[in-house]
Amino acid sequence: MLFAGNNALSQHREDSIHSSAPITRYPAIHNPGTAEMFKRKGNFFFYWGYNRAAYTKSDIHFWGDGYDFTITDVTAKDEPTTTVLTYIEPDAFTVPQYNYRLGYFFSDKNFISLGEDHMKYGIEKQATRLTGTITTGENTGTYDNTEVLVGEEGEGELSIIDSLPKGFVSEFEHCDGLNDAGFEFGRVQQLWISWNRKHVLTVIGTIGPGLVIPDTEAEVLGHNAYHDQDKMTYHLAGYSFSTSIGIQFDFCNHFFLLTRLKGGYMNLPDINTTIEGGTASQHFSFIEPMLVAGYSRSF
Repeated sequence: MLFAGNNALSQHREDSIHSSAPITRYPAIHNPGTAEMFKRKGNFFFYWGYNRAAYTKSDIHFWGDGYDFTITDVTAKDEPTTTVLTYIEPDAFTVPQYNYRLGYFFSDKNFISLGEDHMKYGIEKQATRLTGTITTGENTGTYDNTEVLVGEEGEGELSIIDSLPKGFVSEFEHCDGLNDAGFEFGRVQQLWISWNRKHVLTVIGTIGPGLVIPDTEAEVLGHNAYHDQDKMTYHLAGYSFSTSIGIQFDFCNHFFLLTRLKGGYMNLPDINTTIEGGTASQHFSFIEPMLVAGYSRSF
């Protein structure tokens, strides 16, 4: 009887072991629930990277002592740096179109941040229409949707447009930055997390306002450019509003790569142009892809 009882007890234990679910130390997770969220609450983060930008056409209004006119449907482009060494040399890495941002996660999914997008904007050599009055200089007259040449100091091959009247706006660029300093509210949505919880892939969305502080170089009717006076000419010219979506890959708990596509609107009613007090205004939309690298941790 004792032998039979021991056999029965041994069989019961063996059945219990085989019926139990297998135990793994690090289960693989592909669509984790809330309990498997990558922990971000209380983390600060910083990133640095570079961008490209594209702009819609805009009307630009110029006024000053002896002139008040508008040029219409003006095209512009960014000015990317193509020399690779410029991006890594200690005294030159801020020359290209860059981005930096400092932020804080107040929950695992939500954050706030402050930073700057340093874009560049320059009008191209082109024909446009001019309306307004000029009472001084060689271009004195009243204009009503008159076709003229602008941006002639920039790049461009000789063509039939070179025969148009010129000397109105020979150059216009936010050359030392179309600098958008802004606040953002953001949210992350987790897509995947690794089995060891150290690597994660997320979608990130942001929205927020900004202040636009460009350094503008403009040659208007031959007047001396405000930019050329050997002094800092950054000036609060207006505001922006933007939204973005991006994909972020966090690795080794603290490091990340982020690619974002940002779009928005800028309204610049007070642009400094000439040393004599000339002013310009414009508004346009933009789209800005960027790639940045960053670091995140709690302190």
